Amino acid sequence: MADLHMTYFLVMGSLVLSVLFTVAWALSAMLRWLAVGLPMRRGGAPGRATKKTAKRTTRKPAPRKADNNRAAGKAASGRAAASKATEPPRHPWRLTRRLAEWRASMPLAIVAALTYLVARLAAHGMSFRPPYAAPDGFHDLLVGLGWLSAGLIVVALLHRLAAWRCR
Repeated sequence: MADLHMTYFLVMGSLVLSVLFTVAWALSAMLRWLAVGLPMRRGGAPGRATKKTAKRTTRKPAPRKADNNRAAGKAASGRAAASKATEPPRHPWRLTRRLAEWRASMPLAIVAALTYLVARLAAHGMSFRPPYAAPDGFHDLLVGLGWLSAGLIVVALLHRLAAWRCR
């Protein structure tokens, strides 16, 4: 009986510690993310260099002179297609750029998914001990952890998509 309580204490303790670690990590990353977005009162953040982005200039093709009407029509349609092809791509939204910069989403998703899998394995193991059953709160915690893990995986996938878009 004492062995079961010790096992339950170790499993639940490790689960609580990993959930608290994950939540604290997410909270600190979110606070840093919000702090970067807020304007500073005194001329910017100390110690940080500001990035200056250079605008890319695209060179337009020189117009060609056409000899007859048929060649002029082909040249005009060719120029329209060329101008669409050389048109610079649209800049990504601010949310997309922020998501691309937030690199903590993948490790958070991995930690949450592994914690969920370990807790699920513990619940499965506890269900095979007939006289002992997992408490009701454990199953609710497991469902919440599963949804948290799924949400973080979606955020990690959105991060990868945003990073690809901002390349």
